[in-house]
Amino acid sequence: MNHRTPFGAASRVAALVSILALVPLAGPVEGSPGAVPADPIAALAAVQPPQVRTRVLVLGTFHLREIAEEFKPSMLDRLLPVLQGFRPDAICVETLSGTRVRELELRRDAGPLVGQVVDDFAAAHVKLGKRACEVLGTSPEKAAVRVREMFAATRAAGAGKRSPEERAALALWMLAAYDPASAALQWSYLDAQARAAQKAVPADLAALLDARLARVDETYAIAARVARALGLETLEPVDDFEDLDAYAVIDAQLDKDLEGNALVAAISKTPVYQDAASRLKECVKSGDLLPQLALVNSAGYAAADVDAQWGVFLRTHFASGADRGRLGLWENRNLKIAARIRAVAALHPGGRVLVVYGAAHRPFLEAYLARTIDVEVVGFESLAPQAPAAGAGAR
Repeated sequence: MNHRTPFGAASRVAALVSILALVPLAGPVEGSPGAVPADPIAALAAVQPPQVRTRVLVLGTFHLREIAEEFKPSMLDRLLPVLQGFRPDAICVETLSGTRVRELELRRDAGPLVGQVVDDFAAAHVKLGKRACEVLGTSPEKAAVRVREMFAATRAAGAGKRSPEERAALALWMLAAYDPASAALQWSYLDAQARAAQKAVPADLAALLDARLARVDETYAIAARVARALGLETLEPVDDFEDLDAYAVIDAQLDKDLEGNALVAAISKTPVYQDAASRLKECVKSGDLLPQLALVNSAGYAAADVDAQWGVFLRTHFASGADRGRLGLWENRNLKIAARIRAVAALHPGGRVLVVYGAAHRPFLEAYLARTIDVEVVGFESLAPQAPAAGAGAR
């Protein structure tokens, strides 16, 4: 009888057993010889020199839709070479994974917050995904398997560049897998003539893919452009949300407590935001967004933003505790996002990962990722020294 071990070779299990045999079942008292270190993460991180760790760069962004009417792709012409120079092996973006969307879609009846997340943050996943599944006669789960198989076949064959028809077919399967960001990236490799000539993607979905690439959105205007310049095949969706069941418990009370609160009302008047808004206007006028992105990625801006936007929940002292609950769930969300980024980094040991994410998340993601094993966080300031030494975030 052929007994197969999980994950393949029995030799791996044998090796693991030999390692575990060396580990005592009852740990020694801390401080005695052979004691388990108090901080295993730090102990393991010390084994790996920083220069060989996986390097992760988190680019914090303001949402480009804020300047949708004035935006021109050329406004990013100085930023993109900086990111391309980092030469990431993978790019993580602020969008939900197909698997997470399917979970939320199937749980829509669990409460209004679940439906709100699906409708507000996953509408394109569902709309384009369902249509692609209809065309292919498949399900999102089967489509995800098919996408993995297509990549595995390419690697096994040692194939070079994909043909336009192959890219179009891959884009369609990615849509069916609820991954519109990666589908749009594949579509971006096709010029107008190739898009018109391909037969895989029907006209309605082709038009929607064109529209995705034209969106004033950092996933497409920044991440997809960098990915295409470097020949990457996918964008990695790593977004998540607070535990929606837990958030539903405090939601109504939090809204009640926040209403009319002077500390919360004063947040928008904080100098860090007023100065950033003024600088953004200057950057739009000059046609160059690099100074603004350098600002929101500076240490000074991060410190002021964290204090103003999240420190407030430790100063309001609501009797209900909803303020502390809100802060805790914000931390919960960022821990989940950091975990997803870490999973991507795990597939690129010693490589480089770029994360394009909202600026409010950046300091938290950097702090959590910096505490993981075999990861070295790279600051944007080290790549773009034109970040201001003083100003909005440094006051």
